[in-house]
Amino acid sequence: MITGYNTDVEYAGRVYHVQTEDKGDSNPVIETLVYSRGAILESRRSSYADVLKSDHEEKAVLRLMEQQHRRMVREVCNGKFDPEGPKPFGYNIISHRTLDEVVLEWLAADRGGMGLGIDLAEEETFYENSEPNIGVIVRDAGGGQPVEGAVVSVRLLDPRSKPVKIFEGLTSREGKVETSVKIPDLEGQQGALIFQVRHGDLAAELTRPVLPSR
Repeated sequence: MITGYNTDVEYAGRVYHVQTEDKGDSNPVIETLVYSRGAILESRRSSYADVLKSDHEEKAVLRLMEQQHRRMVREVCNGKFDPEGPKPFGYNIISHRTLDEVVLEWLAADRGGMGLGIDLAEEETFYENSEPNIGVIVRDAGGGQPVEGAVVSVRLLDPRSKPVKIFEGLTSREGKVETSVKIPDLEGQQGALIFQVRHGDLAAELTRPVLPSR
């Protein structure tokens, strides 16, 4: 499974969250969801079964994920999901970010990690209505050395509301930061924890699902 993309897009004063993820080789599907104010407005799924067993499978899947994510971001920016309908052409050129600015932002934030690696100390499964202890490790992707002073943030993606930051801290000399986070009752719906790290001009992201209580 390949780490997906998450982008917050503002259109006409309303924030939309676009999430794209790979469902894995056992279910070779790329899924993109558009959330706003606790509701899923759009779900788009596309199969990549035809690229399995390819010598460049991962690169091909990444390219398909990027293309699908871009399309959905563009649709949000074009007002497709505005309850009042799309605004007149050019309404946001002066007072709002352009599509290129939005795309560049998510490329920097969500497609980062070219110089950073982010891992969890223990690969555990996260559940709603729990308070897990989490260790995040940040390394230099080139040499694998720990990165000190990287900003690590954790956001909770609750399908009923907009994403909320539940932790932010700095890595130690060992490139690690530890914390406990409180995951609320999601009423049986699946959410996600989004781990983001920044150090200078570099960024990386890791997404893990939050499952309904066992």
